[in-house]
Amino acid sequence: MYLLRLLSLVLFLFWLTACTGTQTPPSTPTPLPTATAVPPTSTPTATPLPYEALPGAYLGTFYGQPVPSVGLYDEIGKAVAISASYIDFRTPFVAGTAASLARAGRIAFITWEYKGTPDPAYAERPLDLILEGEYDDHLQQWGERLAAFEKPIFLRWGHEMNGNWYPWAGANNGGGTLAGFGDAALPDGPERYVAAYRYIHDAISAAGADNVLWVWCPNAPFANMAGSYGSTAGGWNEAVNYYPGDDYVDWLCFDGYNWGTSSYGQTFDSTWTSFDEIFGSSYAELQAINPGKPIIIGEYASTEDGGDKAAWIIDAYETMQADYPQIRGVIWFHISKETDWRIDSSPESLAAFKTAVADDYWLDEWPGMTE
Repeated sequence: MYLLRLLSLVLFLFWLTACTGTQTPPSTPTPLPTATAVPPTSTPTATPLPYEALPGAYLGTFYGQPVPSVGLYDEIGKAVAISASYIDFRTPFVAGTAASLARAGRIAFITWEYKGTPDPAYAERPLDLILEGEYDDHLQQWGERLAAFEKPIFLRWGHEMNGNWYPWAGANNGGGTLAGFGDAALPDGPERYVAAYRYIHDAISAAGADNVLWVWCPNAPFANMAGSYGSTAGGWNEAVNYYPGDDYVDWLCFDGYNWGTSSYGQTFDSTWTSFDEIFGSSYAELQAINPGKPIIIGEYASTEDGGDKAAWIIDAYETMQADYPQIRGVIWFHISKETDWRIDSSPESLAAFKTAVADDYWLDEWPGMTE
């Protein structure tokens, strides 16, 4: 499945001669103190890996502003290839925004958020409602409408499942207990999550939506999450325990932020944190899960508080290009929320971003969208 889609993308690249919706984003997750990063690694291979067929890394934003994005992109000197939005799981898929993005050469990146249920019977196992077929008709409708759209579209269901701030998280679906679901040898929280992810994937695929690019996206640093919510390092909340399998994932993903000394960050004793410290060890874990699939950063940004944001931006993009070759997409969380995450939070930040993404390695158009 994945190789066919990737082959289609490669064929587009040979053939070619060369914003966002208004949905409200979810609350940004509260990370735990940063773990010591492991230097990123690469996997030697005698033949090209699938991600190596991509010509560079695709730029993206979640643009959470009330004014049009075109002004920002004009200032940067580049637009984006990926436009992120957040959609409630229960709402129907409407292709209008995705179609508008396609006309501009962009691909939609939908974060599909399951809000759980007020039914007290499912309070400690909200994913069971999906697995018991409550949303089967809804999933079929989504699949049919996605298929009718025809063009590629990212779908990220169940992101940051290794935290505890969303109803689909393993910690809210049985955690490390063993006797409440499925295989008694597997922790219930991750096992339920994997089952729900596969259930949704299979329902959408059965409706003919083979144009969907499926994204699996834990929260980074994974080591922080693994030792939380009653788990320990090597325990039930390790990110790998949530992996649905290669046949169910097209792009690997992770989210992470530099909270610095922002007021919100001080509620969990955050400090200024480099790109490597946020993503380094987790990148190595994603490589271990699959060394060939492309990786996308689904959300990331830096505060101005506690350090030099402009220098942080330059370092992040230089580091990705030099040391993180499997990263082939990156989405900046452009909004002033818990802190000012925006690209243009200061003139220095904007200038640094413009410089950082000027290289042709950073791509601002998704192939084939305007055909």
